[in-house]
Amino acid sequence: MFKKILAAVLCVATMCAVGGCTAENNEPVESGVTYVENNPSKQIQGNVGEVKLEKGDKYAVISVKDFGDITIKLFPDVAPKGVEVFEKLVGEGFFNGKIFHRVMADFMAQAGAAEEDSNYEQFTIETNYNMRHFYGAFCYANALGKNSTQFYIVNNKKSQDVTQYSVSVMDNNIKTCEGIVKQLEGDKTTNEYKYYYNQLKTYQNMKAFIQNYNDEIIAKYKEVGGTPSLDGNYTVFGHTVDGFDVIDKIAAVELEVNDKMGGTEISKPVEDIIIDKIEIKVY
Repeated sequence: MFKKILAAVLCVATMCAVGGCTAENNEPVESGVTYVENNPSKQIQGNVGEVKLEKGDKYAVISVKDFGDITIKLFPDVAPKGVEVFEKLVGEGFFNGKIFHRVMADFMAQAGAAEEDSNYEQFTIETNYNMRHFYGAFCYANALGKNSTQFYIVNNKKSQDVTQYSVSVMDNNIKTCEGIVKQLEGDKTTNEYKYYYNQLKTYQNMKAFIQNYNDEIIAKYKEVGGTPSLDGNYTVFGHTVDGFDVIDKIAAVELEVNDKMGGTEISKPVEDIIIDKIEIKVY
């Protein structure tokens, strides 16, 4: 019933859009495990503007069987915990042999799923206004309000006009969700309540990132593409500097129904896309 109320407002990705969870397990995010602006300083370049490796930079080389290598510059100054955990997992060989289990053209390619993510450390999302979901962004999947072991790479090359995302639209969405949440808060265990609680958090974080668009961010989204609707709700902790052709080849593979995504989404590669290894290096 309540979902019909939002039919006319802006449709954006929910927190499970690139998460380590499924629609059936949409727990609300409680206070204390929400999103943090780890480094709000506007002086941090992040992945806005040109991204290139400079002396002393940490970077990852993801070797994908039969596809090639993707080189990712890491940003420990923006996402210190995210990079630390990624380095730890790489050092353990965690990603070796894992597959890209979810691929969606003009969106992202996701990999790194554990058999049980709960066995691994989950930690608070780290965001920064100068780390955006441009084409080639390297990000953590969101597992119920915290980072999981899974990562994704943005593969959308289509030009994006981010000026369409207005604060007023977000305010309307927030107001609508707040009203529904208030009506449903008598029983916070219902899926309806959990859905709109999480939608509320998504819109609030989107609003903050929309308010911090600048000319450089607007121009880059228009030039290189990306998925701006994810800004503010996921940790962007790296960016591709080489291997864009590999990203494109992965995005173009044949797909079938993905049972792990509710059995309706066409996102499972017909043939496994296997990560041979990931190495962390210093430039």
